[in-house]
Amino acid sequence: MLALTRVATFLSYSLPLILVWPSTACSADGGVDRRVLFTVTVDIVRESQIDSTIVGTGTVAAWREMPISSEANGLAIVEIRADEGDRVTKGQILARLNQSLLLAQLDQNRAVVAEAEASLSNALSDEKRAQTVTSGVISQQTIEQRETLVKTSEARLASARAILEETKAKLAQTEIVAPANAIVASRSAALGQVVQAGTELFRLIQDERIEVNALVPEADVFKVIPQQSARIIDPTGHVTQATVRLVAPVVDERTRLGTVRVALPAETQLKPGMFVRVEIDAGSTPALTIPFKALVWREGKAAVFTVSDKGTAVLKTVTAGRKTNSSVEVVQGLATGERIVVEGAGLLNDGEKVRAEVASVRPLARMP
Repeated sequence: MLALTRVATFLSYSLPLILVWPSTACSADGGVDRRVLFTVTVDIVRESQIDSTIVGTGTVAAWREMPISSEANGLAIVEIRADEGDRVTKGQILARLNQSLLLAQLDQNRAVVAEAEASLSNALSDEKRAQTVTSGVISQQTIEQRETLVKTSEARLASARAILEETKAKLAQTEIVAPANAIVASRSAALGQVVQAGTELFRLIQDERIEVNALVPEADVFKVIPQQSARIIDPTGHVTQATVRLVAPVVDERTRLGTVRVALPAETQLKPGMFVRVEIDAGSTPALTIPFKALVWREGKAAVFTVSDKGTAVLKTVTAGRKTNSSVEVVQGLATGERIVVEGAGLLNDGEKVRAEVASVRPLARMP
C-alpha cells in the first residue's frame, strides 16, 4: 500500500512536466522559453508555359450528306445496283426504274418527228413549184397558202422534236446515278417500289469524308483556329488523331456552346452517329502555376497558405484554372514571387506562426 502511494505521488509531480516539455524550448542566450513552431515547406509562385487543351464532346457526322431522290413519277424500281456501305463513283447507276412505257413513247415520238419532216418536205416542194410557175397560172392566194403551209410544217416539226427530247429526258431519269464519289450511308429503295417525284432512295456521304461536330464552351471558341491538331476519343477509349477544319460562326444562344468541325482521316474506323470526346491542342500560354499539394479547401473554396516576412501563415482564396499532371493554374489571388506552403498546408490555420523551409527549385520548363 505504501509503494502504491509513492508511485501516485511521483506521477502527480512528473506528469505536468511531461505535458509542458514538448511545447517549450530553451533559447540560445540563456533560457528564455518560446513556443515550438510548426515546420512547413515553402516555394514561390512562378510563371510557366502551360499547354492549353480545349475539351469538348460531339457527334461523328458526314462532312456532306447527299439525299438521292427520284425525278420520275409513278414508275416502279426494277433494279438496284448499290447497297449500304458500297463505295460509288460519279455517274455510277444506283438503281433503275421501269422504262417500258417511256421506250414506247420514244418510238411514237420518233414516228411523229419523221411524219413532220415528210410534211415539211412536201410543203417546201409545193412552195417551190408555185414560185416557178408562170405568173397568172396560180393565184397569189394559193402561193400565200403554200408559204403558210411551210411555216406550219416547220412549227409542227419543231414541236415534235421537243416532245422527243422531253421523252429522252424522262427516260434518262429512270436511271438513278451518283452525283459524286461517295459511300452509301443508307438505302430506302426496294424492288417493285413505285416511286413518286422527290422520294428519297439513297443517302450518300460525299467523298467518303466524315467529321466530328464538337461542342465547346463559348469562352474557348476564340482559342480554336483551323489546322490545330485534335484527339478524338471514341467510346472504347481508342484515340484518333484529327485536325480542326473550321469554327462555326454562330454560338448557340441557349446552350452558350460553339461548334468546332474536326476533320477525321480517311482511314478512321469511327462511324456517323457515334458520341466522342474531343481534345483540341490550343497551344501554350504563360500562366501562374502552383503544385496541386499546395491547394487546400476552406468552406468549399480553393485557397493556399502564403508565408509573410514575419513567418505568419496567411490564408488566401484563389481561382483555379487549367490543370496539368502535377500543377494547377492560378487565375486570380496570387502574384509572382509570393511564398506559398507546399508541404503541411492541410494542417495550418490562418494567422499561425510557422518555420519555413525552402523546397527544391522547380525547373522553368514547359508543363505537359
